[in-house]
Amino acid sequence: MMQPMMRPVIKNRFNHILHKLFEHPSIVLIGGTWKSGKTDFALYLAERLLRLPSNEGAGTVITQVATNIDTKGKYPLVADLVNLRRWLYESTKRKLYILDEASEHLGSRRAMSAKNVGFIQLIPEISKAHGRLLVVGHQLMHVDKQLLDEVWCRGIFIKLGLKKAQLMSLMLPQEYVFGNIPPTTVPFDPYAIAPFQESPSSGMMFKDEDKQLIWEWCNGKTYKELGIHNMTLNRKIRGYLKAILENDLHVTHT
Repeated sequence: MMQPMMRPVIKNRFNHILHKLFEHPSIVLIGGTWKSGKTDFALYLAERLLRLPSNEGAGTVITQVATNIDTKGKYPLVADLVNLRRWLYESTKRKLYILDEASEHLGSRRAMSAKNVGFIQLIPEISKAHGRLLVVGHQLMHVDKQLLDEVWCRGIFIKLGLKKAQLMSLMLPQEYVFGNIPPTTVPFDPYAIAPFQESPSSGMMFKDEDKQLIWEWCNGKTYKELGIHNMTLNRKIRGYLKAILENDLHVTHT
């Protein structure tokens, strides 16, 4: 059987392909062998999409990024289903969520687990939330099959090496091979395991994001786990305490 023709991607076609995959709510997957640069590539795509002008009106293809990868505070660290749902719906902006280590977190052998079911139930809501999902795993055939459904899946990248990737998509006339892929400028630890849980470890959920951060910190999460600088958290704590004290003063004067 003849193999499909694969052509190297020229620069002015790369943006066209990204528009095809990400202009509208979608799921795109990245697979490949261990240490082939999958996480690096996902973060590079996020950087590129944040700069890529949208074909539909003002702005860029996406304007917000969150992930379960620790990016040293560059992007919000969202590592559970509860906070992912909240992040998706907290604004109407076009956004991208990167889920790393999907083979472990959403494996097909755990298809009926609460975490798998909860994540899959969230997929049809992506369109309402103006979201896109970039799912990274080393064994894509072992992730939950719903992620591969062509109803939502726009394409699959296979990393062939640190600087090379193959793209397969039903939205394109043939497969493409990307070469000379530059590294991301987003900081991250390539040896760290990206966490993802069904719910926050503290078991509590606040509508106010600052209160949630403070609560998580009070319950033992580190600055690194929260994806926030210590000075930023200190400022939020001072603001929260000030509001409480001012409210007490108001009650006293009244």
